[in-house]
Amino acid sequence: MFPCNIQMAFAQIVGLMSHIIMCFGAIDQFMSTSLNESRQRFNLKSIQRLIIIVIVIYILYGIPFFIYYDAIPLSGTNATVCLPKDSGGLFSKYVVYIGLPIFGGFLPVTIMSTFGFLTFRNVRRMARKNIPISRLRLDQQLTAMILIKILNFFVTVVPFLVVYIVRYIVSSHTNDTIIQKQFQLVNRVFTMLFYVNYADNFYIFVASSGRFRRQLKYVLINVHFKLWRAKRNMNRIHPAPECFELSVTSDFEHKRK
Repeated sequence: MFPCNIQMAFAQIVGLMSHIIMCFGAIDQFMSTSLNESRQRFNLKSIQRLIIIVIVIYILYGIPFFIYYDAIPLSGTNATVCLPKDSGGLFSKYVVYIGLPIFGGFLPVTIMSTFGFLTFRNVRRMARKNIPISRLRLDQQLTAMILIKILNFFVTVVPFLVVYIVRYIVSSHTNDTIIQKQFQLVNRVFTMLFYVNYADNFYIFVASSGRFRRQLKYVLINVHFKLWRAKRNMNRIHPAPECFELSVTSDFEHKRK
């Protein structure tokens, strides 16, 4: 088991990085579907530099969680819960009212929703222009995938943040063990729903994109299955031909005579 503070810092860094990458995906799709050529000047190197900058920023953001979080014993039980050491202090209020709601919820939802709507508008404009059908269909599928992912983010992440804030407010105003246990159970249920956001990308893409399904079928059947079958045939032991056995037997009998 890793210490509580390491788990919390790592969860903050990786979780927020995944959120900002989803925001980058929505922004990139908006720029790629824009008819304005000046918005299509971002290249791979620019995105790589931007991602490196974001990684450094979020590592700095996660350092206070490593310093202030610790395993706090839950009153009346033998269980512990990972909370800030300054219960009710400045950092605790920052995490509950600013850190998680804004950086973990409101800001990503706002960015993804805004650029998702702008992307949808760009695709509708492209349908009225003289755009090749192949590119239009590809952009429509990519836009559908991103919009569904944005909706899924809103359904899985926002309820968890609301429950987290309510649980903190209630636990700071009551010492009733039963109420704290009830909110702990509700928080764990919505935490499981929160983790669905990181595990359902594959299923969303399969359900929303015919092109993705065809590529998946090609990779699984035409590449990996054929490669596995070829290796299986190479490792198979083949019996010796009967003619060879007969020739050896007949030669042995001839020598005896």
